Amino acid sequence: MYIIDGFNLVHRVKNLKNSVEPHCSLIRYIRMNKLTGSRNNKVIIVFDGSYNLAAFQERGDYELFFSQNLSADELIHKKLKSLLNKSQVVVVSDDREIRDFTKREGARSLRINEFIKIKQPDVSEAKDIDYSLQREITEEMRKIWLKDK
Repeated sequence: MYIIDGFNLVHRVKNLKNSVEPHCSLIRYIRMNKLTGSRNNKVIIVFDGSYNLAAFQERGDYELFFSQNLSADELIHKKLKSLLNKSQVVVVSDDREIRDFTKREGARSLRINEFIKIKQPDVSEAKDIDYSLQREITEEMRKIWLKDK
C-alpha cells in the first residue's frame, strides 16, 4: 500500500506543476509510469484543502482524500495510525516530519525522487549486444525450444 503526499509529488514533477487538474494528472502520471507496481497495490493520495470528490468516482483503484480543515500532514498521520500492517505501507513525501513519523510507526518512507527513480528503469544502463551475438543466441534458443538441428 502507498500513501502519497499529493501536492508534494505534484510540485516536484515538471509536467504536473502547471496542470489545470493536478489531481487527475497525478493519477495518470502514476499509472503511466507504473510507479506503484502492481495494480493490486492500494494507493491513497492525500491533498491539502477541499475538492469535489464526485469527479474522482471512476478512479476506483485510487483513494483520494482532501484534508479539509486539517493539513495534509495531519491526515497522513491519521491514515497511517489507523492501519494494521504498517510494515507493508510506503509513505511517499519529501516532508521530513512525515518521514520521521512514518519510521516511528514502523512503515517505510520514500522521498519523491526515490519513488520516481526506483520505479522507472534507467534506459542508459541497458546493455547492447552486437548483431552476431544476437544471432548466436537465437540459434541456440531455436535448437533448445524448436528442436532444430
